[in-house]
Amino acid sequence: MFDPLAELSALDQRVLCDLAAQYPVKLTLEPPTAGLPLWQLLIERLQLSATLAQTLMVRGAIWINSVRVNDPFAETPPAGELVVHTPPAGLYANPIVTPAEIMFEDEWILVLNKPAAWYSVATPWDTFGHLEGALARFFLQRDGEAVPFHLVHRLDHGTSGALIVSKNPSLNSRFQRMFNEGRVGKTYLALANGVPTWRELEVVTGHSRGEHGLWSVYPEAMIDQLYGPKDRRVRRAHTSFTVRATGTQAALLAARLHTGRTHQIRLHALHVGHPLVGDQRYGGLTQLGNLTVTGQLLHAAWLQFPHPRYGSTLELTAPVPNLWHEVGDAVGIDLQAEFVQTGNPAL
Repeated sequence: MFDPLAELSALDQRVLCDLAAQYPVKLTLEPPTAGLPLWQLLIERLQLSATLAQTLMVRGAIWINSVRVNDPFAETPPAGELVVHTPPAGLYANPIVTPAEIMFEDEWILVLNKPAAWYSVATPWDTFGHLEGALARFFLQRDGEAVPFHLVHRLDHGTSGALIVSKNPSLNSRFQRMFNEGRVGKTYLALANGVPTWRELEVVTGHSRGEHGLWSVYPEAMIDQLYGPKDRRVRRAHTSFTVRATGTQAALLAARLHTGRTHQIRLHALHVGHPLVGDQRYGGLTQLGNLTVTGQLLHAAWLQFPHPRYGSTLELTAPVPNLWHEVGDAVGIDLQAEFVQTGNPAL
């Protein structure tokens, strides 16, 4: 059986990188190729090896008429558009969950410290290389059986830190109520460009998609209004920022979420003039001396919530990744001292 997580050869890896540079790769399907196995069509039209063609198929990178097709035996339809979704920079991720990532576990829940490079769920180019897939493989290997787990919330690709996993379907609705009622306390640490003139700041804005589907902030007066050609509703977004330490080019911020909008902290940091270090999408600085940072330095550092089964309060702190200490040294911030100063980094 074809292993979707098998390592590609050096040649196939170069070809995949070339495809990623041309993204999106689109093919028009016509009657002469109808009935041809899709992987053979990929070989002929894109000059791929059989291994790379099958990898793209099984990973779920092939879409026809906006529908994912990952059946390795699928045949080419007589018409339509085929799109090859490729991973950024042509690099597939194969995350592996180990006991080192687990911060807390009992028979009901698991909390882990997600590495920044991991996607939480499936992407348009991959149904295997993400946290959900890695957890499924971890439970199967460790416990010998599948566990009906559910990611209670998600963290963006590039964002690290504490993430809650339910291991019993009966808890999922309870967790949803806890989040809706604000009974889950979450504090993030962020390294932001520049030095703020304030120590504490409350940021309340509107939040919605703007032109080209990109997330953006809107004036507070627009909250609950419909905006744009698609009449998207502007939602309320509220973040509390506290400056924990300052350095030569950056500041360490604690960010407490009162609402959970997509990219909320990143957008609010940009809105107040201090985009996150490494956040290329939202204008963050990526070069600090000889150090290059290509992902936003945002970390879900602290969680506090009642155990959904027993009611006892859980308070968990996730250590920052090693990269943070390198960046801290580059800008003159002792992250180790700041992080261990108190259990809740918001204080």
